[in-house]
Amino acid sequence: MYRLLTRLGRLRGRATALASDRGGSINIMFALALLPTLGLVGLGIDYGMAITSKTRLDNAADAAVLAGVVTAKEYIASNAKQGDATAAGLTAGRNQATKAFAINTGKVPFATVSVSRLDVTRSGQTLTATVIYTATIQNTFGKILGLSSTTFTNTITASADLASYLDFYLMVDVSGSMGLPTAAADAEKLASITKEDQGNCQFACHFPGRKGWNNAAGKIQLRSDAVNNAVCELLKRAATPVVPNQYRIGFYPFINRLATLSPLSDTTTSMTALRTAAQCDKTWPLAFTNLLDTGSTQLFTGNNPTTGTGSGGTHFEKALPQMKATIQPYGDGSSTTNSKPFVFLITDGMQNSQSYSTNNDARTFPGSPSLFKGYGNAGWDGSQPAQIDPSKCKELKDAGAIISILYIPYNQVKNYTNDSYIVWENNRVNGFSPTLADPLRKCASQGFFYTANSADDITASLGAMFDQALRVARITQ
Repeated sequence: MYRLLTRLGRLRGRATALASDRGGSINIMFALALLPTLGLVGLGIDYGMAITSKTRLDNAADAAVLAGVVTAKEYIASNAKQGDATAAGLTAGRNQATKAFAINTGKVPFATVSVSRLDVTRSGQTLTATVIYTATIQNTFGKILGLSSTTFTNTITASADLASYLDFYLMVDVSGSMGLPTAAADAEKLASITKEDQGNCQFACHFPGRKGWNNAAGKIQLRSDAVNNAVCELLKRAATPVVPNQYRIGFYPFINRLATLSPLSDTTTSMTALRTAAQCDKTWPLAFTNLLDTGSTQLFTGNNPTTGTGSGGTHFEKALPQMKATIQPYGDGSSTTNSKPFVFLITDGMQNSQSYSTNNDARTFPGSPSLFKGYGNAGWDGSQPAQIDPSKCKELKDAGAIISILYIPYNQVKNYTNDSYIVWENNRVNGFSPTLADPLRKCASQGFFYTANSADDITASLGAMFDQALRVARITQ
């Protein structure tokens, strides 16, 4: 009995001690909180593993879309003349992207990956590859809280521009005023050493057979010379296209009419012919200076004075519609057979609608027919300075061409003679020339208007026009 009472006493004492011990309740609470805490820590570990897996899967998708656009671009560029180049190139790109994605996703552990889209498409000159995937990553610790996996979706894209195929129609004004010296000091020099039937020559008398020509050609730089040098520099830029046959260039001088100095030719195979036409290999190229207004016509066909550049004034109203008819094709730049046309109009902007006629012929002629067999002496109807008519430019732009204008201002012409006719003509031109820029600007496509006076600026501006054409072709296709 004594032993029993003793044991009961001990149990009662222990119960009282346990009831009064607060630390015991904390231990119980800690034990109850330990399980979810471990679960949350585990979820953090699972989340870190999921982020790592996602990074690796994104890298796999990056590799896939890059492989897709690169493969498609290389195929299309290498087979540009094949009719099915785009379709075959896109298929090759998709296949390569699929392979790249499969190889790299296979290296991600505990991941189940499904692809809802893997495609390579073309819009104009832009290739776009897209991968949309969904991945499920198995959790290790999250299962404690009933979260057995982590799922996420992502979209990865990549784009690349194809080379745009571009045609450059260099429409070069070779009317008399383009024979003015580039620098004012040279104009004064030429006037001081040249006296002939037009007084002190420094305006519209720089063609073979005249004193102005003999004193200037190859000795004093004329605006036509500066344009010639700029064209030769442009050919150097166009000599290294991204893909073969990417650029074509043609030279189309005009006075009364549009003529062809060199037809549209690709710079890959015809660069020598283009450089020869522009006399780029000569110390002083005179290809365009040789075409300055002769009073008759140049680059004519047969014995026909209605062909060639014509003579007298500057006839945008005739030359622009002729350019519209010359351009083929009006494409979007997507292929060699669908090239995008750019018209580079290089001019001082002064329109002058003169024409010629003979006593024995009711017709009017773009240039004097007097030098042609079977045609009588011709007279002309006088100087008629005017602004360019932008509506003719609109017709060309509406057809699908981009007009880029290099404006070489018709600066004030000084009088170095007392000849009444020359003074009258110069004063009339000087009063009209300040009004030429605005209609020319309206003629140009939006953002494609350049002004240059000096020889260096003419070269730089023509190069900038070419660079801008390349940029716009990539953006707008």
